[in-house]
Amino acid sequence: MKYKNTYQQGFTLIELMIVVAIIGILAAVAIPSYRAYVAESHGGAAMKGINPYVSQSQVCVDTGVGCTELNAVTDAALTLASVSESAAAATVTYAEGSCTVVATVTSATVTYTATSGTAGGATAAQCQAGAGL
Repeated sequence: MKYKNTYQQGFTLIELMIVVAIIGILAAVAIPSYRAYVAESHGGAAMKGINPYVSQSQVCVDTGVGCTELNAVTDAALTLASVSESAAAATVTYAEGSCTVVATVTSATVTYTATSGTAGGATAAQCQAGAGL
């Protein structure tokens, strides 16, 4: 008499349901953390993007040198206001993703503020934390 080998292969339904539940729990925890991480990274990127222009603005406000070159910069994320040889202060705005960093440059100080932009996705607190403010 011949035995027919009939071993079952594969996963049972309960095993598959357990795996799906575990993946769902991990996703419920990981996705909000990932979104917060990305939101804060926009603040950091905006701060890194604005720094070279702030340095140039300080030189422009203090000495009047380099203002023409600074105003000739074409960066879609950058907005310059009051950057001239005769200005007592300059305002530099840099938008990155959902965060905007504004630097107000005077001859003695630089004041930074970070806010959430119009694109949404980040709170003002997340933008400030990412920018280090």
